[in-house]
Parts: sequence; C-alpha cells; structure tokens
Amino acid sequence: MSKPHGLLRAGFPFHATLGMRRVTTNPIDLAILKDGTLLVLNRSYGLGAQIRKTNWDDEDLGTIGSGLEWPVQIIIDQQEQIYVTDEATNKIIIFDRDGNNIGSWGDYGSKPGEVNRPSGMSFDVDGNLLIADTLNHRISKFTPSGSYLTSFGKLGSEEGSFNMPWGLSVDSDDATIVVSDWGNNRLQKFDKDGNFMMSFGDTGPELGGLSGPAGIEVDSDGDTYVADRGNHRILQYDASGRYVDRFIGDAVLSKSGRIYLMANARACRSREMTTLEESKRFRGPTSVRIYGDLMYVTDCGSHRIQVYKKEIYELSPSQILPDPGIPFLYNV
Repeated sequence: MSKPHGLLRAGFPFHATLGMRRVTTNPIDLAILKDGTLLVLNRSYGLGAQIRKTNWDDEDLGTIGSGLEWPVQIIIDQQEQIYVTDEATNKIIIFDRDGNNIGSWGDYGSKPGEVNRPSGMSFDVDGNLLIADTLNHRISKFTPSGSYLTSFGKLGSEEGSFNMPWGLSVDSDDATIVVSDWGNNRLQKFDKDGNFMMSFGDTGPELGGLSGPAGIEVDSDGDTYVADRGNHRILQYDASGRYVDRFIGDAVLSKSGRIYLMANARACRSREMTTLEESKRFRGPTSVRIYGDLMYVTDCGSHRIQVYKKEIYELSPSQILPDPGIPFLYNV
C-alpha cells in the first residue's frame, strides 16, 4: 500500500490507561493477539520477568511464558507464535500463543551469527527476523528458526554505524528499516539491504532531541515514533525525518487502579496527598506500538500502558499545496 499524497493531522489525543503495579510491573514492551488480548512483557525488576495477559476491560488474565530473565521486546508472527529477546541469556525465545515454550536460539559472541545483548527486533517484508545486536553494534538478520543470513553496521558515530542500537522497525510499504541508535542519540534509516539512507534526531531535551532512544515503530502513514526514554517522552517524526510532535504522558487511573484504590483506604489517602500533575507523565517509557489508529506506550517507571488515538485524513494533490521549501508567514 502506497503512502498518501498528503496528510491532515487533526489530532492525537490521549485515549486510555491500562494496567497497574503488581499486574503490569515495569512493562518494557507489548504485543496484541488477533483476538485483542494484550501481551505485556514485564521486566519486573527484582521480581521475575513475565508475559502478562490483559484486555480492554483491564482484567488480569494471568501470566504465560517461562524462562525469561532480562527480556527486551516481544513480537508475534502470522501464526501467533510469540518471539521474545532476552539480553541476559542472549537468546530469542519462542512461545506458542498459550505461552508454551517451543524453542529458542542464539549464541553469545561477536562472530557473524552470534549475538551480544539482543534487544529490538522486527520481521522484515520477507518474513525474516531483524535483531538489534546491541553490544555488537550491528543489525543482524536471521530466519525465524535462527539461521544466520547477514548483518550491517559497526561501532562508531559516522553514518551507518551504531553505538548500542536498541530498537528497530520495518516500514511495510517500502521495506525500509529505521533503527534507534541509543548511544548516538539519533535515528537512522536504511533500505531493505542495510544501505544507509538518512539520519534524524539529535542529542538533547529540546524539541526533536533525544536521550537514549529505545523502542521505535513506523506506522502505515510513514510516521516514526520513538520512546525517548531519557527525556521521558515519545517523539513523532514524519517520513522525511521532520519532527512533528511529542507526547509526555496524560494518564488517568486505569480501571484496575480504581478498583484497587477504592478497596484500600491508605492508598486512597496517599493519592489524595499527591500532586497529580507529575503522576500523569511518562517515567522512562521503553516501547511504542501502533495497532490501527491507536498508539500504545509502555510507561515502564509507572507500571502502566498509556494509549493515544491518532486522527488523520489522507489528502489528494488538489487538497494541499506543494511544499514551498520555506515557512508560511500566516496560519489559519
């Protein structure tokens, strides 16, 4: 599906909060099954990592999966097999949709086909698995069963090099690959063969600046979203790498949170004594996922998922002027 000629960005308001501490404990990523069940990958620092199942009714549907130590990302294939990267064990662990462990692969090291702290991953347009091989400072491609195919990148700050790449996403329209280059505080775009195309973002807290970019996602409009973890926000860029918007967190109490507080007088009093402005904001968001017109953010430090809804309209050539290359001096 080709990109629209132009876009009218009508809004991107906050939509919902899901989860709470003890259920979505330090969520680091999520994926959604075909029946709408959310699989929340909980890092659960000090408590044991897990995949927590929940839904839009904010129900705790239990945990699945086993053998996770320091999981980073979770994705699902067309058969609803679940893939998880684990940077502690240097493995990609595979579960069926019910959470039964059906295999794993990955060998620690720096040789071609070996990995060192795998983090982000994404299927490419051919169904192969791209892995952010973080401490080898490269992107490696494998078959889903773990056979090594190729890799690109090396340690450095020049174009096409990486300093601890963390997240990656594939544009399903043109097969390009966007990588969050954590240590260099930038995003880099490559063609499907790993050839450098462009970079965007810069170090700092200013608009469009980055501090430890983590999870990343490209939507069907070509927009790129990145969890700017060190600056506690999500940044949005268009297909050309132009900064568009930021999201700083607007959480309300989730349904599960409301039920818990209504049954706990001490916790209710503590919330009443809290300044709510800061409690709404992101604290170290780690991942951003797009499903339809909804953007899901794992608000890791606050043990919840914040959801935003994109309102956008495609424009024909007659509905928008060509880019003049200079800013207009007026607005509507």
